[in-house]
Amino acid sequence: MSYKHGKRILPTLAVLAMASLWVAIFYFREREFYNLLLVFLLMGGIVVGGVTSYVTVGTCWRRGSSGVRLSRLRDGMFAVTMWSRPAFTISASLAYAWLGVALVSHPFVMAMIPSSGTRTDAQLRALGYVSTVVGLIFLCFACSRIVRKRGQLGIGLSPEGVYHWSHFGCCFYRWESIIDILPVVVRSPRIELVVVEPAGRQRNPEENFLASWLIFRRRNRRIELHYLDVNPGVVYLAVVFYLRHPELRHELATMEGVQRIQRLDFAEVVDELETTGTLRAMVDRP
Repeated sequence: MSYKHGKRILPTLAVLAMASLWVAIFYFREREFYNLLLVFLLMGGIVVGGVTSYVTVGTCWRRGSSGVRLSRLRDGMFAVTMWSRPAFTISASLAYAWLGVALVSHPFVMAMIPSSGTRTDAQLRALGYVSTVVGLIFLCFACSRIVRKRGQLGIGLSPEGVYHWSHFGCCFYRWESIIDILPVVVRSPRIELVVVEPAGRQRNPEENFLASWLIFRRRNRRIELHYLDVNPGVVYLAVVFYLRHPELRHELATMEGVQRIQRLDFAEVVDELETTGTLRAMVDRP
């Protein structure tokens, strides 16, 4: 797995910042202060979001494997966990809140600006109907801590299965239900779990009410890795290794599992990846 798009984030941010500054100076000279406020809100949110992308996507491949922890779960058991970076938690919440406020306030700011009667002006005013909805979605993400049980986001590996703590809650997938793992590197690195779960599945104590919604469980099978405090490749190798080796999953409740992941002690998996450039994670069920 490799990712090169992070190198483009800083130049893009610089261009956006310069363009925003030029537009801001123009509106200030023309004494169009409402337009200046609108530009400040929208471009400020984009810049904050860009910084968030850089501290996550742009630097994810420089991280090592030291950010692996042993954490106690709500049922009293332990799991090896890889949590999100503290910088991501702060910057992402700020970016969602700023963009949400900017988009929700867009139609109100436009209402204070005298209409010029141009087609562009009409389009900007019509955009307010859409921006309000999108802004409310961003604000929901900014306030998602209210719904989920844990403040941190991340992934956990236990002897029983895989935990994915996402913005709105956790989903737990038993090892026996995971039949394949697909690595994806397009805009940001992630893994997708191919899961076949039996009917009547019991809810795990880490999960909230959303975990019973099929659409939420399907969405949570896609696990973003760029915001974690470890290299994305570490997560992929660890999940594949323990999916292949059920006899070693007991380690995931002890420091032995933490140390194995930190050392990247996955000899056969690493050798296969270096030799073939890919991994066969498919599990043959009896």
